[in-house]
Amino acid sequence: MTALLGYLMIISFLLLVIGKKASAFGGLVLVSVVFGLAAAYQGGHDASTLMGWFRDGLFYSTGKNGRVSLGTINPTVMILFAIMYFSIMMNVGLFDPLCTVLIRKAKGDPLKIILVTAATATAVTLDGDGTTTILIITATFVPLYRRMGMKLSNLAMLIILPTSLGNCLPWGGPLARAAAVLNVEVNELFVQILPILGASLVYVFAMAWVMGLRERKRLGFGAVGTKAIAPEQIEEMVSVILESDKELKRPRLFVFNVVLTLAVLGVLLMGWVSGAIAFTIGTAFALAVNYSAAEQRDRITANGGDAIAVTSIIIAAGFFLGTLNGSGMAGAIAQTLTELMPESLGSHIAIIFAFVGAIACYALPVDAYYFGILPVVAPIAYKYGITPNEIGMAAFMGQAIRYGSPTVAWLFLLMDRTEMSFSEYEKLFFLYSIPMFFIFIVTAVATGVLPV
Repeated sequence: MTALLGYLMIISFLLLVIGKKASAFGGLVLVSVVFGLAAAYQGGHDASTLMGWFRDGLFYSTGKNGRVSLGTINPTVMILFAIMYFSIMMNVGLFDPLCTVLIRKAKGDPLKIILVTAATATAVTLDGDGTTTILIITATFVPLYRRMGMKLSNLAMLIILPTSLGNCLPWGGPLARAAAVLNVEVNELFVQILPILGASLVYVFAMAWVMGLRERKRLGFGAVGTKAIAPEQIEEMVSVILESDKELKRPRLFVFNVVLTLAVLGVLLMGWVSGAIAFTIGTAFALAVNYSAAEQRDRITANGGDAIAVTSIIIAAGFFLGTLNGSGMAGAIAQTLTELMPESLGSHIAIIFAFVGAIACYALPVDAYYFGILPVVAPIAYKYGITPNEIGMAAFMGQAIRYGSPTVAWLFLLMDRTEMSFSEYEKLFFLYSIPMFFIFIVTAVATGVLPV
């Protein structure tokens, strides 16, 4: 009966989210209350027991062996202030010098323009927000691509692939969701995926190089009659970046903001403090030094929307996971599925999930994948000796093809800006993203973070 309730709870959540009957936040909390009460009364308890499960999922619980398991509040705080911090860095113009120098260096060479596009998109996407990246990069580069007669479809790929990698940063969302489900530190997962992101970034620039050579050949760059780009047109592109929210820029504090950002990322990667503490302190310093008290309030209000949208879901996940684990549903589901799985495949569940889970990651909304699928698979993996970090890596592999999914709403903004139909976008996206998926897999296996 406990396993049945667990299945119904997960299926109900998936139906609510996929059918757009409820937001991820509402769906997580609602099914937790309904099925949590049913599980509590079925086990001879009352509503106070359910409140205890919620508390454990949000804050912490202590196991029989004395091991303390943290809830979702820790990743919530980290995500909240990481988004706030990088939003502030975008406000103050931290990445403006890099972007403008790259654009001026291109000088109308299609190869250089494409490489600059990839580099600029990589820098802009560090804030983890796909919509912002699309708006900034298309506003900057679409006029140039049109003037040069370059393919806007290339521009779409040069935006989306770096954005796929930027979404894998701790403040992007997926890592925080996986960490909340698996009860591990976001920092731990991030350190493990760094080689994967590094190898994939090399692939993105190699892909950009090939694109650039093809565009050179197609456009006859260097031949008589080749279209040239005037210096004033380059400056127009630069001005798009420099004039955007100019009143918020703080060029005189550039060195301070660079040092602060390097310090925050440094202590995060070294594991000296948790991400929650690092970004909270970093955000406080960034606000205090760059803005007045009144401006600080405005920045918190303006940037808080994106942060709340993500963190509210992580908090709701605490209700869901607390109910799933506290009621015994997770264990009961794992037991029933383990009995169905051939023993010979058990030790290979991580690599199997890396492939099968990638399809689910593409087909489902991100919250349905991480909060509906991963909590079922993880306990099964544990029974075969797979660690939380290893199953977290397996769940991460699908991010390479995630941004081909029609469930990612802002992709349609990208298609509109680059004048592509959905079928054209899908065909080109998978041409480039499937090799990146295998780079994810090979790098993860080679570095030992994904067992085979």
